[in-house]
Amino acid sequence: MLAVLAGLLAAWIAVRLRGEDFSVVVDFLLWGLPAGLLLARLGYVAGHWQLYSGQWLDILRFWQGGISLYGGALGFLLAIWLYCSWKRLSFWHWLDMLAPAMVLGLAINELGVFFTQMTVGAPLPSDLPNDHTLVEYIDYRFRPSGFEDYQYFKPVALYQAGLQFLTLLAAVLISLLDKNRHRLAAGSVFLLSGAAVAFIRFGCDFWYLSTQPIHTLHFGQWLAVLLGAGCLLLFGLRQHRSRRSWYRGGRW
Repeated sequence: MLAVLAGLLAAWIAVRLRGEDFSVVVDFLLWGLPAGLLLARLGYVAGHWQLYSGQWLDILRFWQGGISLYGGALGFLLAIWLYCSWKRLSFWHWLDMLAPAMVLGLAINELGVFFTQMTVGAPLPSDLPNDHTLVEYIDYRFRPSGFEDYQYFKPVALYQAGLQFLTLLAAVLISLLDKNRHRLAAGSVFLLSGAAVAFIRFGCDFWYLSTQPIHTLHFGQWLAVLLGAGCLLLFGLRQHRSRRSWYRGGRW
C-alpha cells in the first residue's frame, strides 16, 4: 500500500509538471491493479505448476501467497495499453510520465522485502570483522533449513532497493533535461528505466541463497536479460525512427 501511495504521489507530480489530467492516472490504477494481480497470480501458478496441478481451488487462494513480479508488470502494462487505445491516448507518452512512479514503487517494495526478511541472500560467516560490512541479520525462525547456524546474510533486497532509487533519480533527471528539448522519442524514459531495473535484477540474482552455488543462469536471470535487452533494442529503434522523422521534417 505504501508503494502504491508513493507511486501515486510521484505520478501526480509528474502529471502536474506536464499539465496533464491526473484522473487518467487514477483510471490506470483502477484498471491496472486488478489486471496486474490476476496475471501476477497466473504467472506464479504457471511457473510452479507442480504445486497446483489437480488442486484447482488453490489457484484462487491469493491469501496463501504466490505472485510473479513479471506477470504483475505485464498485466498492469496491458491494462494501460488497452485504456490508451480506448481513449486514443499516447501509450508511450504516459509510460514516460509513469516511469519514475513505477521505479519508486519497486524500490519501496524491495525495502518491504528487506524489512520483513522475505528473501535471503547468500550466508556470511558469523565471525565477520567489525568493519562496517553491510549485512542482514535473519531471525532464527526465518532462516532456511540447513542454515540455522548462520546469523548474517547478504542484504540482496537492500542492494536492489538502493540501485532502484538511483534508477529513479536518473529517470527524473532525464525527464527534466528532455522536457523542453524533446530529443528523446516517446517512451525512452520508460524503456531505459525498464532496462536498468531488469539488469539490476539479473545482477542481484547472483547473491540470492536460492541460486547458490551458481553454475548456469536460471530462468529468472535469462528472463531479466531478455527484458533488459529488449528494452534497449526498442529504445534504439524508436530513437532511430524519431530522428528520421525530425530529419524529414526539416528539424534536424
